[in-house]
Amino acid sequence: MNIEHGLKMLAEQGLNMFAALELDGLPHAFNQAARTSGIRIEDYSRLLLFGHGGNRMWKALNKHGMTGTDPVDHHSVFHVVRFVQRYLDACPYRILYPGNIPIPLQQLGSLAGWHHCSPLGIGVNGTYGPWFGYRAVVLVRAGLPFMTEPPAPSPCEQCADKPCISVCPASALSAGAPPDVGACIDYRMQTDSTCALKCLARLICPIGTRFRYCDEQVRYFYGRSLESIKAFQAE
Repeated sequence: MNIEHGLKMLAEQGLNMFAALELDGLPHAFNQAARTSGIRIEDYSRLLLFGHGGNRMWKALNKHGMTGTDPVDHHSVFHVVRFVQRYLDACPYRILYPGNIPIPLQQLGSLAGWHHCSPLGIGVNGTYGPWFGYRAVVLVRAGLPFMTEPPAPSPCEQCADKPCISVCPASALSAGAPPDVGACIDYRMQTDSTCALKCLARLICPIGTRFRYCDEQVRYFYGRSLESIKAFQAE
């Protein structure tokens, strides 16, 4: 077992965020979802959380090719399985996300020290700002040390101006309250919406600006989310 080499491999593929969580103290929503899905958490020893920060993963995807109907998930799962098999001695494992199990990603991110709540409704990270994402959640039976980020204050608490709130054309954001998702969706669905394939509020966030996704990456993720909204509304 060579964790350091494995983490280096993952980082080269853009999966540059990693946490190994103890099973005691996992969120109630996670335990409930696992039980409902017939998963015996006690058969494992660690919960691994994989993520990407910045646009390094996007560069790796474009280098190796956008494969499958969901290239991001395909890329992530391929290299996570490679990590487990090669660097965790092919220990028993179970991939929970991506998949159909309702995993509370943001709650796990908080345990890992990645996630701070923001007016945007998505997590803001102390290093990457809003430019990070959750890519995989895996249960493993391996003797890994617990690995999380040290506790830190929310970067949003240090942001006095909060330009994300004032720039939102849908007026969907406010300090200390969840975003108005309905107002956001309604605006995105309008003809010639300025937020159809991007989020102006996210783009103006002053935290982690050097890790901002490239325009192509922004269009890809927001394009897919817009397709999902349209498909849901058509049902």
